[in-house]
Amino acid sequence: MPGTEAGQPRTAEETAKRLCTCVIAHVQNDEERAHAQAALDNALKTNDAHAVLIACMQLMQPCPARDEPVTR
Repeated sequence: MPGTEAGQPRTAEETAKRLCTCVIAHVQNDEERAHAQAALDNALKTNDAHAVLIACMQLMQPCPARDEPVTR
């Protein structure tokens, strides 16, 4: 959901330092988010269940490289 992203890096330099090491690489910036969203939209239109799963995993949170840890 828009506005629910936690602790987005403030600069491109911060983003470059914090690369995603997850098995499925999460989006790291707005351009990658747009590509993953377009891939998800296409997968839904073509009924490609595997592509839907991959795109959803790319868009999911949290990613330790992208998101600040949340303490509760």
